Amino acid sequence: MTRHKILVIDDEPANLRLLKRVLGSDYDTYCANSGLEGLEYLRQEQFSLIITDQRMPGMSGVEVLQESLSLAPLAVRILLTGYTDIQALIDAINTGNVYKYIQKPWDAEDLRLTVRRALEAYDLKNRNDELVLELQSALKQLENISIGTIVALANALDAKCDYTSGHSLRVSRYSLCIGRKLGFSPDELKDLELAGILHDIGKIGVPEAILWKPGRLDPEEQKIMSAHPVRSAQMIEEIEQFDRVRLWVRHHHEHLDGSGYPDQLAGENIPLGSRVILVADAYDAMTSDRPYRNSIGFEKATGELRKHSGRQFEGEMVEALLSVVGEGGENLTAEGIPESYLGLKLGGINPQQSGKQYLLETARRAQA
Repeated sequence: MTRHKILVIDDEPANLRLLKRVLGSDYDTYCANSGLEGLEYLRQEQFSLIITDQRMPGMSGVEVLQESLSLAPLAVRILLTGYTDIQALIDAINTGNVYKYIQKPWDAEDLRLTVRRALEAYDLKNRNDELVLELQSALKQLENISIGTIVALANALDAKCDYTSGHSLRVSRYSLCIGRKLGFSPDELKDLELAGILHDIGKIGVPEAILWKPGRLDPEEQKIMSAHPVRSAQMIEEIEQFDRVRLWVRHHHEHLDGSGYPDQLAGENIPLGSRVILVADAYDAMTSDRPYRNSIGFEKATGELRKHSGRQFEGEMVEALLSVVGEGGENLTAEGIPESYLGLKLGGINPQQSGKQYLLETARRAQA
């Protein structure tokens, strides 16, 4: 085990010799006869403990300890004094960085015990700091794994159906518009973006004949398509930190009046994030080309959202979105979507994509 280094600062040589004799057998003890010399040691070596006399010419002990904060922020600090110096005591305590204040003459055994406890505190703090770093690293790895899962799932959906993947990325950003406007917390914004990207991931299991169908779905096909929110939630159920994301994904097609699916929830029983995603989802669906129809345009989409507010959509969320994107979508960024909250970049997804590719696919299949 590495021996601790202790820096002792005192302007009286006899005191330095005595301190080194008391501590030197157990620790690497360095002696400085002034505050300036002590600070120079701190610039060259890393010390676990600093012991300094209070009354010294040039710099007081408190001044030395204050200066030492930037040079040895982790070191434990002990202040010695031969006087009943109340102001020095108050100053030392107010700095918040003095472990103990000891009056002279000190007892050798008491000093050894104090130093041992001070160094135990130093070791404990360092170990706690290491544990925090280890925990942060572990959480970062989990986050990276989760983000990697998101990227893999989103890219898989992209390969399955081009318009759906571009839609998912835009929905996540439109959801952020609403969340920011309504004052969602940072954690809620994070989950909104994730839920927006993953809300349609269950469509990976929907047959291509249904996804690419140019006409209206029949009842059986609609039943298959309507199962995708449940499938989407099931696909991410093993990711523990996605509990809220999973809930929002499952219920993103519930309507305020209870006419939605999969569980016919109504009003406040619909999770908050699901109500947000519903508005964002509908807005992007109406303003994008789909296999079964072309975009109706931003202005008509605005009218439809307002027309169905209070029954299908929550009016406050509709107005929050429109106040950001504009009545006719005129406030959208040059890239077409708002900025990511997580800084998430999905290489397999083109945010400009709006369903045009299905026309080429349909022509290719017709010739096959």
